[in-house]
Amino acid sequence: MPDKPEKRQSVLTATAAVAQGLWITLRHLGRKPITIQYPEQHREPFPRFKGRHVLDRHPDGLEKCIGCELCAGACPADAILVIGAENTPEERYSPGERYARVYEINYLRCIFCGLCVEACPTEALVMSHAYDLSADARDKFIFTKEMLLADAPLQRRPSQEDLAAGEEVGDFRILKEGLARARALSAAEGAAPGNTGGDAGGGSPA
Repeated sequence: MPDKPEKRQSVLTATAAVAQGLWITLRHLGRKPITIQYPEQHREPFPRFKGRHVLDRHPDGLEKCIGCELCAGACPADAILVIGAENTPEERYSPGERYARVYEINYLRCIFCGLCVEACPTEALVMSHAYDLSADARDKFIFTKEMLLADAPLQRRPSQEDLAAGEEVGDFRILKEGLARARALSAAEGAAPGNTGGDAGGGSPA
């Protein structure tokens, strides 16, 4: 036969647990929901969000892409196919000697890392804020040049700061600063008193 104090204690414990759960529910009852009615509503991405690619044009309408294939070479997922061709006086697509006769991005492979954009020497390839990629067939995720090419030159935001020519910005500056710090730390550890190992660069007494 169960003891009465123990039975009373178990009832109180169960009641406290139920009250705690109800309190959590009531705390969120008056909050604004964070979900949206997609696809009727779209969430505004962050300013540096990397979405679907766009091929830009020059102000005169010519394509910026010169078919150099550097974006395809930089792509770690092998998602870009570029086949270049020579411009002719009769058919000129870009200011340079070559243009991209075939340009395709396979979004089943693309990981949206942005290395292709970094590798582009003419800033022809940019990443937009478009993120709603959906289709009912796999081949529809292969975007062709006609699908990627902008109808008019893109309007770019003005720079928030004036940079000198050749000044390194963005991820490359951060990487170089981190590498310089690592080299300085390694050099300081090598020059510390009592550190006799690993210094093959000369300077040790004969």
